[in-house]
Amino acid sequence: MTIDNNNPIPRSPRSEVLKFGNSHKTIFVANAVAVGILPADATRFADAVDDAQTASDEQETIKNAYRTATSNTNAAFSNLLTVQGDVIRKIRAFAESSADPQAIYTLAQIPPIATPSVMAPPGKPSNMKVTLDTATGWINLAWKCTNPEGSSGTSYIVKRRLPGGGEFSFIGVSGTKKFVDKTFFAGPDFVEYTVQGQRAGSSGPVSDVFLVNFGQAGGNLTAFVTEGGESGKLAA
Repeated sequence: MTIDNNNPIPRSPRSEVLKFGNSHKTIFVANAVAVGILPADATRFADAVDDAQTASDEQETIKNAYRTATSNTNAAFSNLLTVQGDVIRKIRAFAESSADPQAIYTLAQIPPIATPSVMAPPGKPSNMKVTLDTATGWINLAWKCTNPEGSSGTSYIVKRRLPGGGEFSFIGVSGTKKFVDKTFFAGPDFVEYTVQGQRAGSSGPVSDVFLVNFGQAGGNLTAFVTEGGESGKLAA
């Protein structure tokens, strides 16, 4: 048998301690005096190993039982929720079809169907930023809009008006707070945009007019955005 002098007597983990104890208890009992211990010491060591092994086995059994019980409990509660939902739906359907729904709800001691809350319309878009793609002439629009908490599915209607164009014309819809105007061609000194949020038939307020002026700054084509009387310059 080869002895690994670099492998110390284990004190952890417990599995290694048990492995050492089970592999040495018979050796110690059979060779107690020869290895310098009393037979009683060897027997005490063997008994301690057996006690630890028994306790470890019992613990593992309890762990397995706990895992099984947890799985069974989760399945039972899942089934309970399914059955409960089915029963409540049937009671509510019966109540709503009766002459006195509240009497049914009171008898069953369950609340009536809650009236769904009306979600507020989308917010008002603002703080538009514009960048220019000098290679294509496209105008990249981005804006901010604070919508009601919990709302989703807001789309944004983008309209544009050219100089002397009269009414604003629809140019597209975006599902995000960004839009690329690919239909604008260089020529006018300015262009105007409005953005309006819409969700499931509910329309939010139309933004203030975003006035975009074009010019040169430092050799670069530049857009000056004016909204609500405040101007900001955005270099391409």
